[in-house]
Amino acid sequence: MAHVPEISVILPVYNGEAYVEEAISSILAQDFTDFELLVINDGSTDGSGVILEKMARQDGRIRILARQNDGLVSALNWGLSEARADIIARMDADDIAYPNRFSVQWQCLKDNPDIGLVFSQMNKIDAQGRSIGKVTKTRLSAEDVAKALRQGNCLPHHPTVMARKAEMLAVGGYREMFKGAEDLDLWYRMSKRSKLVGLADVLLDYRLHPGQVTQTSVVRQRFSQDLIILIAREVEAGRDDLSQTWDGVPDFSWNGETPQLRNAPADMVKLFRSYDLIDQILNQGQIAELASDDLALLLNGLKGQSFFGSARLRQVLAHHLVQEAKRRGKRLLAFKAMLFALKTNPSRAIRYRFKPF
Repeated sequence: MAHVPEISVILPVYNGEAYVEEAISSILAQDFTDFELLVINDGSTDGSGVILEKMARQDGRIRILARQNDGLVSALNWGLSEARADIIARMDADDIAYPNRFSVQWQCLKDNPDIGLVFSQMNKIDAQGRSIGKVTKTRLSAEDVAKALRQGNCLPHHPTVMARKAEMLAVGGYREMFKGAEDLDLWYRMSKRSKLVGLADVLLDYRLHPGQVTQTSVVRQRFSQDLIILIAREVEAGRDDLSQTWDGVPDFSWNGETPQLRNAPADMVKLFRSYDLIDQILNQGQIAELASDDLALLLNGLKGQSFFGSARLRQVLAHHLVQEAKRRGKRLLAFKAMLFALKTNPSRAIRYRFKPF
């Protein structure tokens, strides 16, 4: 019979030629050696495939799963379905795991059968691999983690996670409808069943580089995060999770008449409307077509900090509102948007003269 490894590592790759060899090498250098490395090549069009094939020939623990591009969430679920081990370790194609990462986390799960997931702290590095002097100091207890997840704060850093496959599958794995925050969604559902805890150990270098996110993906990520907060609020109050009946990624244009939101609370319907406006402004350039009342609605939402936690893009939106309000002769709206931009970041507002950047 084929040997069943203790750990299955899931590492999705899409056009990761710049860093993937270093990421894989850090896994192969672990002092805990009983693992398989499932590398999902999600339709890469760069040199990633050549690098992966070369490394797989050098180490039999690497299994390459290749397909046409279908996105991160389905890649993660494919990895889960192919994993042979009972323990899953996540890894990203641009990060660097420390040599003792697996041994420390595996021991924690082995010694604590009531823990379903363990994560670690991480050191942030730049595109060249240099430390930028920022190390996460995340709260560690299961109680703190569960509370943070309900509030939309994804404490378990995804590329540092090691979890029990049975717990991940018991709640349905990753969900496409929450792409951008699929980890937050999964961790929240898992926290209802088992303990999710953190370690004080720094076990991974997390790379920050320009190719990580686009403006479009940030909007979707923040929407998913805010939606999860509202869903958690409903669940904690003993009401149904409406998303359980959805069969696809939510569209920002859904409203109170859309079947998926017909029984939704008012704040959830408002959230969709707000993000529809944000998307039209930031990603579709359609602010001139929006009603002035909608622009005021959006500004009030931003001022109340009830949604959209990206401070930089909140200010970009404010600058859009300033310029459009001026164009329409809406002096009060322009003034309010200017005040909000100044409050958010005065030096940036003045530097850009309240114009989008």
